[in-house]
Amino acid sequence: MRYFKRAVTAAAIAAAVSAATVTPASAAGDFDNYWFGCNYESSNNFKFRIFYNSNLAGDYRNIGYAVYDFDSVANGTSAGPLTYCGFRSAGSGQRVKNNAASARNTHATYTGALYYNSGYKGATDYIWGTVNQLEATYNENASFNWVSL
Repeated sequence: MRYFKRAVTAAAIAAAVSAATVTPASAAGDFDNYWFGCNYESSNNFKFRIFYNSNLAGDYRNIGYAVYDFDSVANGTSAGPLTYCGFRSAGSGQRVKNNAASARNTHATYTGALYYNSGYKGATDYIWGTVNQLEATYNENASFNWVSL
């Protein structure tokens, strides 16, 4: 029993250390996605653009970092969910989650993966270049990540 308690304690400490080292990077990416994702010609970090309508039409949102859940950006801070930027009429101010129809990826190395469910799960659209209409995640998108295929 004594060894079991030590093993459980060691696992808890390892999990806490792991969470402490992963969270700041995630929080920084969420912060940047929320606050800087509406610049029309975003910095080099924002290579993925998601659109409200098909054919790259309607409002858009730039994404530079992985998003675990489009409705829970910035780790529960007051920032809130990602919304479309408000530069165009269709979709202006709407939430990105479950409201995307097309996307564009200009990253030279990574493929953008748009997922049906939060947490990078479920049906996935892999975007390299321009996708005029999403298939697996059309109006059912909940998270995003960069992948190397």
